[in-house]
Amino acid sequence: MDSNITFYSKDRRGNIFDDKGNEATAYYESPSFCLKKITDLKKLVKNNMYSELHEIEVPDVRMKEASVKKERDTKYNVYTEKDRLLYLYFVFEKGMKNKQAAEAANVNPHTARKWKQKYQQNPEEYVPYKLTNLVPSCPVSQLDDRHKDRLVKFFNENKRATIEDTVKELTQNFENLEIKKSRVAEFMKNECNLSIKVISRHPTARNSTAVIEKRAV
Repeated sequence: MDSNITFYSKDRRGNIFDDKGNEATAYYESPSFCLKKITDLKKLVKNNMYSELHEIEVPDVRMKEASVKKERDTKYNVYTEKDRLLYLYFVFEKGMKNKQAAEAANVNPHTARKWKQKYQQNPEEYVPYKLTNLVPSCPVSQLDDRHKDRLVKFFNENKRATIEDTVKELTQNFENLEIKKSRVAEFMKNECNLSIKVISRHPTARNSTAVIEKRAV
């Protein structure tokens, strides 16, 4: 048994004495725990009452500093499905060599070679679709800032001008310019920030006085 353990008892007057008969000068009364026999001391310790009386010394442990993890400088290229299909398009549709197709699709040649091998192993999974929507096919616009300034000035002076009037204005003031109405309308909307209104035409008889009176009946 631990020699540091001291048992105290209380007389009928409420005085506290130790097992040697000396009066206790200061004491802390823990919750009562009935000891039926000597072996119940284990239950006392298990009940954390012993640890309340005696602090348990924790041995000092020296911690080693963890080594600093070296960050990787390697950066990997991230490719999209569009990049893969564009490369396969150049290889199988255009008949380019691996290096040429990789440069055209802006893809690493080693990565492109893997795509080609996977396609050859399983063509159904890696079938190259017809990439008409991936390869730029629209012609470069013939209109630039010069035409933009001309159109803005033209519509400031002619609020009711039509698309036909706009095409005529451009072709007359810019030599060798041939352009469709749809291209002009697109340029006006996207570049000039001009709104286009569609005129709805109705027969004169539709809004005549007689027809309006019949509607009111």
